[in-house]
Amino acid sequence: VLAIDHWGFGDRRGKAESEIFKEMLLTGRVMWGMMIYDSVRALDYMQSRPDVQPDRIGTIGMSMGGLMAWWTAALDDRIKVCVDLCSQVDHHVLMKTRNLDRHGFYYYVPSLAKHFSASEIQSMIAPRPHLSLVGEHDRLTPAEGVNKIEKELTAVYAGQGASECYRVVRSASGHFETAVMRHEAVRFLQKWL
Repeated sequence: VLAIDHWGFGDRRGKAESEIFKEMLLTGRVMWGMMIYDSVRALDYMQSRPDVQPDRIGTIGMSMGGLMAWWTAALDDRIKVCVDLCSQVDHHVLMKTRNLDRHGFYYYVPSLAKHFSASEIQSMIAPRPHLSLVGEHDRLTPAEGVNKIEKELTAVYAGQGASECYRVVRSASGHFETAVMRHEAVRFLQKWL
């Protein structure tokens, strides 16, 4: 297991998230892009170790970590399995439902919504196994957005003959991990890794 400190977290704490975000924009960088870059570099490090099986790397995370899990899996096929918890965020639905302020600055990428939807990004994970665990009462992931992503990704996986590799499991919860979610995540990882 490798869990790195992203910008503004753990040993990289110091400046507020909003300050890091603004400074990066002023200097021509995007905080989310830098965070993803760090995750890809972490994969490079993992694969350099003799105790890591390079064909058995998965990613899992909750909330921001869940977003990082599916973005990294979408952009790097060295990840064989993706599990995300409480992170099925469709930015178009967030705008429509006026829920943008429920999320931190880190995730905002200039012009992203003009070019890609969340399901289009996640479709790059297919046909690799992908499990999304969502809370039905999670106000950070409105049901309309979760349903939209699930419908679109179900079609993508079916079109690639990999329907059994994609699942969404809903829990009667909010923005937190439940015992049911943990059980489903462990079972999924054991099956596919």
